[in-house]
Amino acid sequence: MQLYLVRIASVVVLALMYMLFDVFNKRNVPSTFAYASLAYGALLTILYLNVATIMTSTAIALVVLGFGYLIYRIGQLGAADVIEFAALSLIMPMQLAPLLASNISQFSLPFMLSLLLNTGIIALILVPIYYIPKARRMLKRPLASFLESSGIIKAVVLAAAYFTFIVFAVRFTGMGYAGIALILLLLVCSCIIMLFSEPITRSMIVYVPASKFEEGDIIAFNLMDKRSIARIRAKVKGFDRLLTDKLIKEFKRKRIREKLPIYKEAMPFAVAIFFGVLISIAVGNLLFFIIAL
Repeated sequence: MQLYLVRIASVVVLALMYMLFDVFNKRNVPSTFAYASLAYGALLTILYLNVATIMTSTAIALVVLGFGYLIYRIGQLGAADVIEFAALSLIMPMQLAPLLASNISQFSLPFMLSLLLNTGIIALILVPIYYIPKARRMLKRPLASFLESSGIIKAVVLAAAYFTFIVFAVRFTGMGYAGIALILLLLVCSCIIMLFSEPITRSMIVYVPASKFEEGDIIAFNLMDKRSIARIRAKVKGFDRLLTDKLIKEFKRKRIREKLPIYKEAMPFAVAIFFGVLISIAVGNLLFFIIAL
């Protein structure tokens, strides 16, 4: 029991520390801390003193690192986020009974499944909260001026899909009021993102010359025309969304002076992970509030 409480405290404190680095250290997590968190997670895995559990925990962490690395390589996730997920999975490999909703079965699924789903839901909710005020300050024009008929149509179709899902879930899975409220919240946030996708994207971007590129930066290809991308690819071998150390050196060697749109003002994703951890520990996998099993 005491070791279980240590694991709960560890995942909360570790997620909190990653969040503080992400928010107050310009989204830079020191490599020493990241690798130390992995080592700490490995130690707590070993302390299970059970070969089967240790192997299961290690396998989950390796899968997280493997898939996380692929997502990192295509520029959709930071390296520190991947390491954080792996460290958290080592500390708590399986989802145990939630502290505040122990009556809802978690089916002994990996803790990481709950964390990933809950983090995704939190991120979707935080995006409009974080970016809409930021876009209004940065762009200095009414956000309504960015509305386009295509975006409105997409938002209407998306809302219809959400309502259809609610009806289906209530009718066939017995989804309760908590699940309905959660889906409606996601509906609102998703539609806002759909309607204001352009100002939200622009609020993330800073145009940066090659001299100020940093390893791990992600280029906003969606704000570049195809000709520009093709022209740079003809000059810079391996040009892609993710800026690696090798790619940065190649840019400097070829003396590319063009400024590129870089996601320098992206929302600190560790914030979503931290709240995902709190929710996973408190009430478990939010999927089980949506689909009553």
